Amino acid sequence: MESKRVQQLPTPSRTDHYAIINSHVLSDIPAELASWSSQSVLIVASAALNSNHSIIRDLKAKLGPIVKDEKLGVGSHTPYEDVIDISRRIHAIHADTVVCIGSCSYSDACKTACLLCASLPTPFTEADMEALVDQEKGLTPPEKLQLLRTKLILVPTTLSASEWNAVSSATNSRGKKQHFGSLEVGAPDLICLDPDVAATTPEAVWLPSGVRGIDHCVEVRCNVGCTGAAAELTERGLRELLGGLSAYKSAKEQGEAGRERLLKGITDCQLGVRDAMTAMLVHGWRVGISHAIGHQLGSVAGVMHGVTSCVMLAPVLKHTETWNPEAQKILLDIFNEVLGWNETTLGEAMRKFVKMLGLPTTLSEVGVTDEKTIETVAEYTLTDVWGGEKRLLNSKEEVMEILNMVR
Repeated sequence: MESKRVQQLPTPSRTDHYAIINSHVLSDIPAELASWSSQSVLIVASAALNSNHSIIRDLKAKLGPIVKDEKLGVGSHTPYEDVIDISRRIHAIHADTVVCIGSCSYSDACKTACLLCASLPTPFTEADMEALVDQEKGLTPPEKLQLLRTKLILVPTTLSASEWNAVSSATNSRGKKQHFGSLEVGAPDLICLDPDVAATTPEAVWLPSGVRGIDHCVEVRCNVGCTGAAAELTERGLRELLGGLSAYKSAKEQGEAGRERLLKGITDCQLGVRDAMTAMLVHGWRVGISHAIGHQLGSVAGVMHGVTSCVMLAPVLKHTETWNPEAQKILLDIFNEVLGWNETTLGEAMRKFVKMLGLPTTLSEVGVTDEKTIETVAEYTLTDVWGGEKRLLNSKEEVMEILNMVR
């Protein structure tokens, strides 16, 4: 498949910020670092990827002595301690470039660390990070942020879309997920979409992250008033993700004979995720309640990123089906057309698709049964930046009503 270099998003803040579609990281990253005259590189990479495949070792061999440090492993949902550790490594080696290969927990950790290295005195502490956050909104005010001084390359291994978003999340020691960055500050310099690297991701991780991508498409499109370019992008993104995930699932069952179809399915999914994020970040449409609950379900209850969407999107769609029924009908038609179904509600189509992928759809299936934990998720949801505003959710009881649908 042919490589293509594009601006990450069609917005002025992403001028000179690029993405390479169908990238080959072993050639693209060395070429980019040479063009930047990079001399001190920190690699942050998935520990599992490093253990099971040679890509990290091969990249280090290609880059040679400019690799000054390496961090393997970042905790799920990006604990503050990992952000602080990365920032201290950047400071210690005077890194001019960070190369990150991994899931959204990795990319969020690296984006946040690079941002805070520019915005706070180093070394900084958890207290310093919390002081930067507007606690009511769970987000850093833009005026407190400085442009990144360290170049950042992201190689995503899942479909959770963190690479496209200048805003990143990290989880404090109390289990509260906070958000760092703004639409103008915090984006990586280069995104490498390498389907061969993504193909190393276990199916049990890739598929839930794809459901997360569907969550982006659906929640953006279901905003009241979402029309025009944003509507077209989310509808196209949904088609790409439904088709790409279905192709991925069937190609996996074919083994090596399905390799070409697998890689194309991965690329289709990556493009679908970019379309959804363009609608959100360029055209200004927000995600909603599924994301708000999902963020806290992850940070409070430890549910894997992506699996949160597997559980929460369907009940949220049922809860909100009267808010924008026209949009839900359009999206339902896309499900039925792409998958050859005849479902009558979007929430049920979503639940059926998740089950078709072999993924969980209830809290009990992901081990969340403790009442206090569930109530804490509901409480924290009300202050989540991506959907917990009063215009969407009026009370803890309303959140509990949604959570109770999927006990």
